[in-house]
Amino acid sequence: MSRGNDDEPSPPDGGFFSSVVEESRDPIVSIDDAGAIVYANPAAEDALGRDAASLADRRLAELIPDATTNRRAASLRDRLVEPARLDDAGDVSVPLAAADGETRTFSVRFHAHDVDGKPVYTGVFRERSSGDRDREFRTFRNLVEHAGHAIYVTDTDGTIEYVNPAFTRHTGYEPEQVIGETPAVLNSGEMSDEYFVSLWETLCAGEVWEEEIVDRRKDGTHYHAHQTIAPVFDDAGTVSRFVAIQTDVTERKAAEGKLKQYRDIVERLDDPIMLQNRDGEFELLNEAVSEFAGTSREELYDDDETAFMDTETAAEIDERRQEVLRTEEPVEYEVSPSFERSGRDATFSTRRYPYYDGAEALAGTFAICRDVTEIKEREADLELYERAVDGATDLIAAVDRDERFLFANEQYRTYHGIGDADITGLTLADAVGDDSYPDVRRQMTRALAGQSVEYRAMRRHPVRGTRMFDVLYYPLEGPDKEDNRVVGVVGVLRDVTDSENRAHQLRVVDRVLQHNLRNAMTVVRGRAQQIADTAGEREAAADEGAAAGDVDSVAAGAADIAARAEALLSTSEKVHQITEVLSDPPETEPVDVARAVEAVAAEIADAFPEASVTVSTPDGTVHASATTWIDWAIDELVRNAIVHHDRESPTVEITVTAAEDTVTVTITDDGPGLTGMNRDVLETGEAVDALYHGSGLGLWLVYWVVQQSGGDAAVRDATPRGTVVTVTLPRSDR
Repeated sequence: MSRGNDDEPSPPDGGFFSSVVEESRDPIVSIDDAGAIVYANPAAEDALGRDAASLADRRLAELIPDATTNRRAASLRDRLVEPARLDDAGDVSVPLAAADGETRTFSVRFHAHDVDGKPVYTGVFRERSSGDRDREFRTFRNLVEHAGHAIYVTDTDGTIEYVNPAFTRHTGYEPEQVIGETPAVLNSGEMSDEYFVSLWETLCAGEVWEEEIVDRRKDGTHYHAHQTIAPVFDDAGTVSRFVAIQTDVTERKAAEGKLKQYRDIVERLDDPIMLQNRDGEFELLNEAVSEFAGTSREELYDDDETAFMDTETAAEIDERRQEVLRTEEPVEYEVSPSFERSGRDATFSTRRYPYYDGAEALAGTFAICRDVTEIKEREADLELYERAVDGATDLIAAVDRDERFLFANEQYRTYHGIGDADITGLTLADAVGDDSYPDVRRQMTRALAGQSVEYRAMRRHPVRGTRMFDVLYYPLEGPDKEDNRVVGVVGVLRDVTDSENRAHQLRVVDRVLQHNLRNAMTVVRGRAQQIADTAGEREAAADEGAAAGDVDSVAAGAADIAARAEALLSTSEKVHQITEVLSDPPETEPVDVARAVEAVAAEIADAFPEASVTVSTPDGTVHASATTWIDWAIDELVRNAIVHHDRESPTVEITVTAAEDTVTVTITDDGPGLTGMNRDVLETGEAVDALYHGSGLGLWLVYWVVQQSGGDAAVRDATPRGTVVTVTLPRSDR
């Protein structure tokens, strides 16, 4: 293999090209498949200071100097021993030791070819000049200065020698603040000691370290970085410094953390969640879907709902999915599928959204299905309870400990004038009048203390007048059965006004009838006995004078009996009217009071031509809320003033006036006036003595008609004589 020796092998691929190889200024070396040198041109002998004889059959790997880092040297030697790995591998930096001990670093690229049927690998070794290295350095520095990644360079002891501008942007440290320091200035304290031990072992072995790290900026905030640290070798193949490149991945790590959190949440949700492509095929779904479907998620991928639910519901879902794809707007719907495999039935409230890929193209839909089966069942039960409560005739409501309404049925709202809107913003004081609130508050305090409270109360209604209620308050406990805390009060108010009134009225009627009938029948019996005795005496004496006197006595008795009978008939008529009034439900309706008064005045004027009845009413119609008996009550008041008048020509004035909330009928006469007992009958319904004599029975009936109409009656003296009766009724807007 010596130069000019014809017995030595000629250059590979002999012939015309041998002279080119021999004359090349670049070293050219060929090695066999074991890495042994089979040829070296004169330039190689000169570069290495070794003749062909000393190079023949010597492994090229043996020329790598011992000063090269062990791990790097081992890597190069392994590759040179198996040169097939170097074929077309690109430029490889190879340090070689010359005979004088100097290390020269070459950039070499090997290519394979055959010589006498055996593989040979030939490489052209080009040594980099200082000018080339300067140009490369300038190019490298320019790239580093403009790089978007944080880059810093340290010596072999880890002292920072250089940082690029991106380092300052990422960490907040200016170059002068970190050059001369170690990377410990970035230590966040979150990385273990083992992490840094492994890092230094890797770098000192000449290998590249690549891991993620949590470092700290100048302002103390932590950031995540993907860090690559590589050793830099000098021409002798010795590590001269380290270069580190950091890529800030804080946002990515945060996104990954959120993604993991979301994924964990989605996996743990009991509500089915699914992602489907435009064809409806599942691309992602959580465990809840497979539990309802009764099959594994793997079996459901690339399939749609028809694989595990009834076809009717699957078709309905497909229509909704197509709607989302068509409009690219979310839709909400409710379905109740049956799952044959799992044997389950459920109701889902579903919200389906459009889903876009990374290129912002519509890729499909995703759906979140909330299992509302139990809620629907509870709603059905609740609806039954609500119907029962709203259908009750009692007034039912509940308040919390702060007296805010939790609910109130329709009867309660109607009675207290509360609209159908949500009442939860109202308090008890908003519904109950100021006059009743203190008593209500006192009784509620007892209920909040855990007692059930029953009592009877009178409440003033703006239309129906004074009403009587049997009230029950009982504690409302919290929904947790184990927690016996009282969270509010439930109130049930039963209107007993009508039943109590009827009971009272019937007692009065009974007393009146018993008193009047007993007195009248006692007189009738006495008069009848007198007539019988007189008739017997006349028949025995047969004396005309005596008979004539007896006839007068019989006539007087008969007349008295007739008068008593007439009084009983009048009382019977009054009782009949009372029975009709009391038997009717006390329902009110709009009544045109002015028109009713005019009709009453016209009828009385015909019945009592000797009386003067005048009427004064406002223009137009004036509606009051009253029962249908109100015109009879007015008629009774006017007739009473005329019948009990002490003059031949009674005068009665009827006046109708209207205010914002009331309508008033005033009846003024110039008679002797009402007795105190009759006044009590008209104003309070009491004074039984007057009723016993029958004179107050009509006035008593007027009292109840006015009460059932939600009004009031008042009596005062007129000037210079007479009586003024005022009936005040609630005004109706209709």
